[in-house]
Amino acid sequence: MGGLSVRTKVFLLFAAAALLTVVPVLVLIRQAVAERVYASATQELESARGSTAVNWENSVSLLQEKARRIALEREVERLIREGEPGRLESALKRQIDEGQIAVAVDSAGRTLVGPVLDTSIVNTGRSAVFVPPQGTLPLRVAVRAVYMDTSTAPADTMSGAMAEDSVLIGMVGVAERLDTLLIAAVKSAAGGTDVALIAGDSVSVLASTLPDSLTAFLSGMSMRTVQAQGVRSSESGSLLYVAYRLNTTGRPAAIVLFRPVADELELVGGIDQSVIGIGVVALGLAVGLALVIARIVARPAQALAAAAADLARGNFGAPLPAASSDEIGQLTNAFRDMRSAIAEREGRLRSAQAELIHREKLAAMGRLVAQLSHEINNPIYNIQNCLEVLERRSDPRDPNREFLSLAQEELQRMAVLTRQMLDQSRPLADAAAPLDLNQLVQRVVALARPELDAHGIRASQNLRRGIPSVVAHPDALQQVLANLVANAIDAMPTGGELKVTTRADAEAVEVVVEDTGVGIAEEHLPHIFEAFYTTKPAVSGIGLGLFVSEGIIRGHRGRLFVESTVGKGSRFIVQLPRETLNASLATPDASETSEPAAV
Repeated sequence: MGGLSVRTKVFLLFAAAALLTVVPVLVLIRQAVAERVYASATQELESARGSTAVNWENSVSLLQEKARRIALEREVERLIREGEPGRLESALKRQIDEGQIAVAVDSAGRTLVGPVLDTSIVNTGRSAVFVPPQGTLPLRVAVRAVYMDTSTAPADTMSGAMAEDSVLIGMVGVAERLDTLLIAAVKSAAGGTDVALIAGDSVSVLASTLPDSLTAFLSGMSMRTVQAQGVRSSESGSLLYVAYRLNTTGRPAAIVLFRPVADELELVGGIDQSVIGIGVVALGLAVGLALVIARIVARPAQALAAAAADLARGNFGAPLPAASSDEIGQLTNAFRDMRSAIAEREGRLRSAQAELIHREKLAAMGRLVAQLSHEINNPIYNIQNCLEVLERRSDPRDPNREFLSLAQEELQRMAVLTRQMLDQSRPLADAAAPLDLNQLVQRVVALARPELDAHGIRASQNLRRGIPSVVAHPDALQQVLANLVANAIDAMPTGGELKVTTRADAEAVEVVVEDTGVGIAEEHLPHIFEAFYTTKPAVSGIGLGLFVSEGIIRGHRGRLFVESTVGKGSRFIVQLPRETLNASLATPDASETSEPAAV
């Protein structure tokens, strides 16, 4: 018991003491009553089996008598002799009851009327149960021989015995299908005991009055096991059964009678309720004592152990025991403080790791973009020069000159695209200098004024006085703000209001560009800073503006994020942390200039 908890040990000791006194008495009482139940049920089954045997033999005798009468019919003899199966079948059906089946074969064993029977029945003319190989239901069959009298004696003087001057011309008889209706009649003869007709060495239930549970109990059993001598019981002991073997041809078959005893066995519980009550009281005392000890010591200790295991798996939210002033409470408080400290350090570590991975990806992407842009840019300018030469040398009246202009415009778009990609990968610290954000905002808005007026957009500026200067790349930040203003203009095609705000707190300096345009759908928000992702029509956007802008701000160790509501507008926030706004950005060391600072 060294590995068990205190609660379990206390419970086991008290429970063992109580059960060792109650269980022996309980077992003796149950055994005596169960023996009486089984004896009574066995007697009932033996009686039902005897009734079933008598009823079955009587039914067979009736079939045999009916077959004998049919065999003596002169018309039947004539129709067999003349080979008239159709008329023979009609004649036979007039002699049998509804639901019964007429049977007739000729002297060669060929079936004339009814189902094809086993040769042992045809050859011997005896009564038996014919069990087909599979498919159809078994038949209880009785047949008699039909003789043709070759003498001149009148037909009404012939007897059933074979005369010396008689010739066998066939067999006739009657059969009954052993279906559910016939099995129900057997059940009635057995006094209401449930019965089942089974066949095959590996038992299959052909017809029964059983519920599905008992049918499943029989299926797949061995016929030899079912037909064993005497009354047998199921493995659980809640069911007794006995088999009455049938005289069959083909597969073996039997009728099984069942006697459930589960209800009688349940009555045993009423006999020893007083003894069980004593045991329940003893167990209740053991459980109560174990719960008291668990509430005081074991449960808080287990909760702390589970919380420690969850903490090892990275779960910092496992429940802890309720606060208390005892030693367990002090241990709980110390554990809670330790877990909070670990969770805080874990969060900072994961955030730093994610940021590092992201920067590494962006740096690799920046190097690739810079190389591709450089390689593409040179051919573009060469082609532009060639087009300019062609334009100067061509006839001004040549109608094909417009295609030169179109080609130059498209090359200009490609040049702008490659320049934006180069700007994305250019080290920003190369030309960093102290910068007044308020003046930069005023310059960007002034440059955009004609386009704002053309679109009917009202522009306002809320610039905080005394905002700290930013050590940054002036052209790069101007490009970011100009791009945000241009996006705001595109978002308000029918006019609206543009508001640019500067602000600062103890940690960061911010520029907010806010519009009252169409807004950005929620499904687009996670992707707007991705390269070549745009919500504008293909003719007006290539999806690099926000990608480049975000890379520039990240190169200044800042953040660019958006808040937007569809139909109400968007708010883009450029955030630059104050702790990095110093001369270190303007004079980078060798490690910072060895690769692009923003991607």
